[in-house]
Amino acid sequence: MLRVLLLCVLLAGCSSVESFPEDLPAAPDLSKVAAALKTVAAEAHLAEPVEVSDPIRANPISASPWLICLRSGQSEESKRLTYSAFFTDKLVSSRYSVIVDDCVQPAYHPLKDIEQARESERPAESKPGRRHEARRPG
Repeated sequence: MLRVLLLCVLLAGCSSVESFPEDLPAAPDLSKVAAALKTVAAEAHLAEPVEVSDPIRANPISASPWLICLRSGQSEESKRLTYSAFFTDKLVSSRYSVIVDDCVQPAYHPLKDIEQARESERPAESKPGRRHEARRPG
């Protein structure tokens, strides 16, 4: 009995949780990764309209620090099947979502709206025009 008690005390001492400082890259900007998300949606065969979540901190055991959840907004049934896209400073991988991804909770936004916002942020391309030089009298 004493051995079991001693073993429990020793194991409890080994289970202390220490937090290690992380060099976590900034969360991906949805407008900057919209093209990658569109590619993931096409590869996953998600029906339009595609909806995405804001970036979520991935599970600590994940190799990528951020994930963005994707789903089809076509029907209530299609909203149940989600896909996860993993990011560092760029797209790393994607797969069907699992419970630890927590893709059930977040609010979703239409991917189309994010793409349109991205397009409206781009400066209008200047068209090369003819240069008019001032004529000198004479």
